Amino acid sequence: MGFVLSQVDTASFDASRLNSSPTGGSVVSSEAAEIVYEFARLRSLEGWWVWAFLLFGVAILLHLLVRFYRRDAAELSGPVRNTLIGLRLVVLIGVIFLFCDLQRRTERTLTLPSEVAVVIDTSQSMTLAAGTVGAGPTREERAVELLDQTNLLTNFADNHRVNIYSFGQESEADLLQATGQGTKAGGTKASENRGGGDSGQPAPATSGVQQAPPAKVGSDMTGQTQSNLIETRRDSGLASGEADAASLLAVFAAGAIVMGLVLCLLSFVFGWFRKDWLLGRALGSAAICLGSGLILLGGCYAVETERSLSSLLTGREWALADDVSAQDSDSLVDPKESDAAQSETESVDAINRRDESGKSLDWKSQLAATASQSRIGDAIRTVLNQHDPATLAGVVLITDGQNNGGSDVNAALSAARRNGISFYPVGMGSGDAPLNVRVVDLDAPRRVYPGDKFTVTATLQASGPSPIEIDVELLDGLEPVNGADQTANPLTQDVIERRTITLPVDGSLIPIRFEMEPESVGRRRVAIRLLPPSVDQNPNDDLSDAKYEVVAKKLKVLAIAGGPTREYRFVRNLYYRDRSINLDVWLQTGQEGMSQDADRLLSRFPASAEELFEYDVVAMFDPDWTALTLSQIELLERWVSQQAGGLILVAGPVYHPQWIKLRTDPRVAKIAGLFPVTFSTRGAVIASGRQGGEAAWPLEMTQEARRAEFLWVADDADSSKQLWQDFSGVYDYVDTKDAKPGSKVYAYFSDPTTQTGGSLPVFLASQFYGAGRTYFQGSGELWRLRGQGDQYFQSYFTKLARWVSEGRLLRDSTRGVLLLDSPAAMVGDSISVRAVLSDEQFEPLDVPEVDAKILTPGGRIEDLRLLPLQGEPRAGTYGAQFVVRESGDYEVRLTLGDALNEQLLQQALRVRLPTTELERPRRNDELLTRLASLSNGKYFPMDESVSSQDVATSLIQNIQPRPQQSILPGTYDQEFLIRRNAVLMWLLATFLTMEWVVRRLHRLA
Repeated sequence: MGFVLSQVDTASFDASRLNSSPTGGSVVSSEAAEIVYEFARLRSLEGWWVWAFLLFGVAILLHLLVRFYRRDAAELSGPVRNTLIGLRLVVLIGVIFLFCDLQRRTERTLTLPSEVAVVIDTSQSMTLAAGTVGAGPTREERAVELLDQTNLLTNFADNHRVNIYSFGQESEADLLQATGQGTKAGGTKASENRGGGDSGQPAPATSGVQQAPPAKVGSDMTGQTQSNLIETRRDSGLASGEADAASLLAVFAAGAIVMGLVLCLLSFVFGWFRKDWLLGRALGSAAICLGSGLILLGGCYAVETERSLSSLLTGREWALADDVSAQDSDSLVDPKESDAAQSETESVDAINRRDESGKSLDWKSQLAATASQSRIGDAIRTVLNQHDPATLAGVVLITDGQNNGGSDVNAALSAARRNGISFYPVGMGSGDAPLNVRVVDLDAPRRVYPGDKFTVTATLQASGPSPIEIDVELLDGLEPVNGADQTANPLTQDVIERRTITLPVDGSLIPIRFEMEPESVGRRRVAIRLLPPSVDQNPNDDLSDAKYEVVAKKLKVLAIAGGPTREYRFVRNLYYRDRSINLDVWLQTGQEGMSQDADRLLSRFPASAEELFEYDVVAMFDPDWTALTLSQIELLERWVSQQAGGLILVAGPVYHPQWIKLRTDPRVAKIAGLFPVTFSTRGAVIASGRQGGEAAWPLEMTQEARRAEFLWVADDADSSKQLWQDFSGVYDYVDTKDAKPGSKVYAYFSDPTTQTGGSLPVFLASQFYGAGRTYFQGSGELWRLRGQGDQYFQSYFTKLARWVSEGRLLRDSTRGVLLLDSPAAMVGDSISVRAVLSDEQFEPLDVPEVDAKILTPGGRIEDLRLLPLQGEPRAGTYGAQFVVRESGDYEVRLTLGDALNEQLLQQALRVRLPTTELERPRRNDELLTRLASLSNGKYFPMDESVSSQDVATSLIQNIQPRPQQSILPGTYDQEFLIRRNAVLMWLLATFLTMEWVVRRLHRLA
């Protein structure tokens, strides 16, 4: 049982007191507050018989009271008798009132504003043209036009809270801006979030409110705290006019009490002079004045809980809390100061409102289409998690419909349907595939030898209504010399070869390979140029070029073998016949005077550093390590780590097990360090693996093998993968325990019975060793590749020699070498940089850090700090990592020495965009239509003939405001309860005292 006494409308309410958003903002809502008075005890009574018993009891009490006083005061005059009856009735009514337990609470009606989420695709497919023919605007540009040149966001902001997101390859959509003034529903418009900033974001509605405790008022209070007290008081409905009315009523009530007291005194005088007819009237009037005055004054005091009794009587509007100490009671908040503070706050809010608008961001930069994936499902899931479905009026999805990563769209759509959320997709691009051909990527080696054939691979892609026949040209020419124009035009280079090919238009990537055999030494540039149809959509992507250098140097190889195995003989003959290789051999079991196919025969290991450091590659086929001294092994280690040598280690059944048995020999640790694997042991002997196996087992190739170009023994990665799968395999292996940390495994011996600890033996692996590389092969049986074709065996060992000696080929200085873990990468990849450096005395460099520079495709120069790498076999090895974030040619530069003896180390890196986004250029109307229809939304295909303003107008008409109202019952006012009880005690005590005095004066019992 309750009633509404008054209602207070609050124009602005910061719902951060309710719930904060994940990004630290808060929902701005409108609020209407009602002060509700109710009899709490009566609300708890249930059942008609309880009410009947209560009413019957009250009636009996009233009857007995009236009957008792009429009989007890029968001899008194009528006015006195009625006054006594009235006093006792008032006391009884007061007790009944106390029993009913009148309570006060503030019931708030909270209106959460309507919301709209605008979600924009920033994947690479948005860089494609919006139309089918010609170089018109891109899809990205049309999306920017929709946001920046129409009234879409402005109109949304007037009726909703607008949250603008972008999405791409990340697992969550990125909030770009939260704007809007709230909602017009109910005639109330919410103001801006007083927290300010763009990070504000709506949060789900909550079912309750936690009110802040009252602040203290004292001499140490700041002006802001004081103004907050005044503002809190005004939010409770105490405007200045209402406060004056309460004061007037309190003064009137006080006057009635004074008048009652005066009449009481007069009644004593009339009684003294035996004026009974005046006594009764004075006494009755006194009771009425005292009763009405106490009730009115007590009511004002109980209702005005923020004010003291003195402030009510004096009419001064102070904001007081009950816990104000005596020494601080003089420091009160003056209303004028609170008004000034409120004005200042409103000014700040006005500035925030002016700063927050739908066009405050640079949409062109914010919506740059660089993401390598489109994750529509993840974007929908983010919106559902960040918004209250009860207030989300709609989701505008601006995309071309490409979806190639992240969570399932159907699952996200099902969640949206359960919550009644509608989607309004805006389809960018064309329903027909645009006619366009382009060069997606160009791959060429950085350095090659004169006369050494190498492959230039271009990746092409086409889209359109039907397959496209085009001419593809290979161009080659010298780079400009120093001082000349460094931006040479590939169109002026010589056309080396031209082919005519037909490209499918399903968006698939088509590789085309050209073989080149440069003869002149120097820095050169190679390019691939397409000659497309005249209606090609984008002529800027029809040409791609790359730099390479032809160096006049033969690869010098030293082959060492413990015996004339087949693997050794086939490789020796291969290298000897290769015109780009200078081959020296040392057959450890060979006799003096025997003939071998080699440029030079050795009878011993190179005796000095000068002799060994001439070689680029040392290939060891099951060598007899015991024939090498400790100093010779240390020299070999120095050659790999300091001189960037390439070491090929082919294990075998004869000498490989023997060197590990020498467990106490100091040479063992040096030899083992050169291998990229650790070997299994059983007690004091090595687990020998398998020798003379009866069945061949294929090699189990890893993902690293697919990326390793030296294992591309066929024309491309796919063909090579198939060839390795068709390879019959090998019979033997040496048992390995595991690969070392940082090494790469390319193949395992696939016999499942050879597993140790759940892992197959490693058959092919490599590692960086200082500046060089070491490569391990589990047995000398890859000559069996000849069964697939001689060219595959030749390709494997030729590419392997080139690859392991890459550090030697890429050396720019005698002071060290700079290496990247890969010459090519995708946008977003992490690139490892490794530098093995020496000082001026060619000793390992010992400094805390080394500074390098990264030249980005955009022309920026970024700093890169290289730190010493721990656990490296050679000191002076430094490393770092960086992430490539744009496509194009990067260059890492490191300078050693002073200005007089400066040496520059540099490495080039080509970064390209992942092509997943560009494989399907056609707009995905099927997905976008399904999103709209299943969510009761509407699909807006934004074709070339449709203007941005037309789409904006349709969206505004279809998305109606959807505010939500919640009633927050609030808690009971404890201060009101205390004052109510005090007033009742005053009233009861006063009337009981007055009754007792009257009875005593008239000598009643």
